[in-house]
Amino acid sequence: MPRPDHCWRMVAGQPLFQPRATTPNSKESVMTAPAIEGCLDACRRCVTLVGLVEKAGTTETKRAYSAIGPHLRHCVDHMQCLLRGLASGVVDYDARDREEALEIDPGRMLERLALLADELREIDPAGLRRPLRVRQTAARGSPPVEADSNLEREIVFLSGHNIHHIAIMALLVREQGIAVPEGLDMAFSTAEHMSAVDPEAGGQR
Repeated sequence: MPRPDHCWRMVAGQPLFQPRATTPNSKESVMTAPAIEGCLDACRRCVTLVGLVEKAGTTETKRAYSAIGPHLRHCVDHMQCLLRGLASGVVDYDARDREEALEIDPGRMLERLALLADELREIDPAGLRRPLRVRQTAARGSPPVEADSNLEREIVFLSGHNIHHIAIMALLVREQGIAVPEGLDMAFSTAEHMSAVDPEAGGQR
């Protein structure tokens, strides 16, 4: 199965799809807004989960990916809805593609995650407060609700939404006997809280 090199080329045993340079004077550290970095972090966690599943035995890989594939597709759908809506200023989270191929093909999923990460990196931090109109069905049997928002708020929503699903996926992967790195399924706020309570733990469980 083909794998995009920028996702799978390994450095020191880790995928190269990792945070960019974080030295104080680096361009990436200066230009990447926290909201965007949080969403990129969620993408990297998804890539890590797919990699863990693909490294397992054939039977375990098939079972594990069939369990997490729908969650991954759901996360990708929401990111695509936001990015697609930037041109018109209207984000419709009900207009999801629901592309079933992403649920069954890890390689296709990795390619899509890489493309979405590239699009996120292209967002100008100076435009994060641009207004958006968000549309989504809020209750069964009711018409979609529309509400005012802005780009930064929606990116923050996506990272939290995706990490919530990552926590579920981590449980599903562990049920197949596949080890998941500590903290991969931890929300940003939880990590900050744990670091404050026990600084030596560094936000780890």
